[in-house]
Amino acid sequence: MFKNRQQKFKRIWVLVIWVLAIAGTLLLWGFANKAMDKQPCTDIKININHTSEHEFIQYDDVLNMLNEKNKKITGKPMETISTAPLEQMFNTNPYIKNTEVFKTINGTLSINIDTKRPIARIINVLGESFYIDENGFLMPWSSNYTARLPVFTGQIFERYDVCYGIDYSRTDINDSLLIKNNMYGIYRLAKYLNTSEFWKAQVEQVYVAKNVELVPLAGNHIVVLGDFQDIDEKMNKLFVFYKQGLNYVGWNKYETINLKYKNQIVCTKATTIQ
Repeated sequence: MFKNRQQKFKRIWVLVIWVLAIAGTLLLWGFANKAMDKQPCTDIKININHTSEHEFIQYDDVLNMLNEKNKKITGKPMETISTAPLEQMFNTNPYIKNTEVFKTINGTLSINIDTKRPIARIINVLGESFYIDENGFLMPWSSNYTARLPVFTGQIFERYDVCYGIDYSRTDINDSLLIKNNMYGIYRLAKYLNTSEFWKAQVEQVYVAKNVELVPLAGNHIVVLGDFQDIDEKMNKLFVFYKQGLNYVGWNKYETINLKYKNQIVCTKATTIQ
């Protein structure tokens, strides 16, 4: 009986200690927040996480966006700096994927930015140049930086200002819409090429027309893909043909390699083999 009372008393004291510890932590946190609110902003730390080798956004670009919206932010009391609107502002930039802004007790405003990752460059019939990223959204062309990516040209009628904001990674679309809007097919082919170091190095240009054509870097041939349907099957077929065929007969033996027919590859021999 006495032992049970001791155990009960001990549990109560442990609970009291925990409550006091939590209350003390919250109190200290409150004092720290108040101290931080009165502290002027003395430093801005910008961390840009380039999700690929492409650097569309630089430190000065972020600083200019910050100062343009908020005039000069250093020297302002931390309590006057709201982080949520800053995050929203940065996220409107077409090259930025996500932004986190937070304040520290020593007066530092930290800005962490994740940039978008383009997987293909597109040049439409009007001569407009833009990119499509890994998530299926368009990005504008930048005069400050040109990414080395597969270039899609040809009968591409879609315009950037009309198609910007459309999610081309959607899978809930029917085949007729996919065929009518080249961007759905371009995204799927670009994403496939981007998953392989071999294809990223081999395919430098794609010509979009009734028959989609790949222009490889190695060899003097053209690969006829047909439409954008069954990309995985066609590209796997081409890879096997490269490995088991061209590696033995030579990469310049054929002028065209046609993949658009089911379960077969139709080749046209080059008139002159270099």
